[in-house]
Amino acid sequence: MPEKKLEELPGVGPATAEKLRDAGYTDLMSIAVESPKTLAEIAEIGESTAAKIIAAAKQAADIGGFETGDQVLERRKNIHKLTSCSKALDELMGGGFETQSIVEFYGEFGSGKCVSAETPVIFEQDGLPSVSEIEDVFAFYEEECGKKIFDSGEIVATRGTRVLGFIDGVITPVCASHIYREKVKELLEIETVRGRTITLSMVHRLPVVVDGRVQWLQAGRIKKDQKIAVVDATYHELLRSFSKRQRISSDRIKSIRKSQYNDYIYDFMVPDGHSFVGGSLPTILHNTQLCFQLAVNATMPFERGGLEGEVIVIDTENTFRPERIVQMATALDLDPIETLQKIHVARAYNSHHQMLLVEKAAELAKERPIRLMIVDSLTAHFRAEYIGRGALAERQQTLNKHMHDLMRFADVNNAVIAVTNQVAAKPDAFFGDPTRPIGGHIVGHTATFRIYLRKSKGGKRIARLIDSPNLPEAEVVITISEEGIRD
Repeated sequence: MPEKKLEELPGVGPATAEKLRDAGYTDLMSIAVESPKTLAEIAEIGESTAAKIIAAAKQAADIGGFETGDQVLERRKNIHKLTSCSKALDELMGGGFETQSIVEFYGEFGSGKCVSAETPVIFEQDGLPSVSEIEDVFAFYEEECGKKIFDSGEIVATRGTRVLGFIDGVITPVCASHIYREKVKELLEIETVRGRTITLSMVHRLPVVVDGRVQWLQAGRIKKDQKIAVVDATYHELLRSFSKRQRISSDRIKSIRKSQYNDYIYDFMVPDGHSFVGGSLPTILHNTQLCFQLAVNATMPFERGGLEGEVIVIDTENTFRPERIVQMATALDLDPIETLQKIHVARAYNSHHQMLLVEKAAELAKERPIRLMIVDSLTAHFRAEYIGRGALAERQQTLNKHMHDLMRFADVNNAVIAVTNQVAAKPDAFFGDPTRPIGGHIVGHTATFRIYLRKSKGGKRIARLIDSPNLPEAEVVITISEEGIRD
């Protein structure tokens, strides 16, 4: 028996039906599971009328019923597992990341880009440390190795160059695999009390000192008088002691202002530590990986641990970088261009736009085999827009709807949903790790799996499975290299 049209529901005329379809309510099921208040606001009707429409949709739609356990077991045979390219992490997840689930990654994983062309950086090539403007370093390697051009920018390989990175609380030499650049129209200029000038993009992260701990925050969210972690040495001293570990101290921000730029910004790709030292005086600058690896892997065939599908990336912080996808795809003997063509990226500019993109993704999934959706980051916009305890209830309600929309997408399309989350320090935590993921119980209860990522030594990361419906809490060590995620 064919399903009723929206217009056949009592109280739904052509104009109301058009409003509902424009809002993403294309079938009876989507109306049947909605609240009267939300439907009334969208369709511009009274709540009592909305309640009658929802009641009629529940009667007409196949809303399902109870199943026996063996029926659920049979249905779960359709679930696939997505590899991470780390055998240890796959085993932690019971064989891989399963479809029809939401996987939340949170912790010290940070990412951001980039600094202005004239930013001085310290680097070592063939055992000789130097300080040059990052634009000149890019030009040198472009002449030596050539460059590759992508839609969003350009990249050059750096032949084993080392920079000074921030790892385990100290500054130490680390390898940089590439330098990336792209054009932007606006930058931030940050001046500090001790005379530093840092010119960088709004989304570039800096190490901010909060309650004695370092947290990576986007430059656009840093405020005057906050302290940032800096290198306790001059460039002259760093050149003489490049291979030695350096101490860090702090410097207070004196002023922040926007400036017109309309030129290239640059970023070192640093697999181990994701940071490098640069600026008018030595400053720690940050630059992300697991979601990128899943995006590449999802395009692979089933026999290789993939999902034989395509990927949607909802990018809230401008962190997607195609050159990293190229590196990972090449390491797996995949055609990098074909891989990029299977990854659909959309930038979300606020929380409402972020939620609308999930609806757009559902439309795209009707035409394309979408098997993985990445939301990076899940809570950034919600946290920035709903400020203070007075807005907490509204934020949590909106976030709850967003999470359930993601879960519905996963169920309908047999897809994996991978979300990254921000963390905040819990000031009353006197023992253990004080960091807690944003989103509270709403995110905690809706996410199927929660994985806490934290830094270890030598380019390693510790992945701890915090919550799962069927797996024990445990942790494994993974490595981030130029090739991607490995054991």
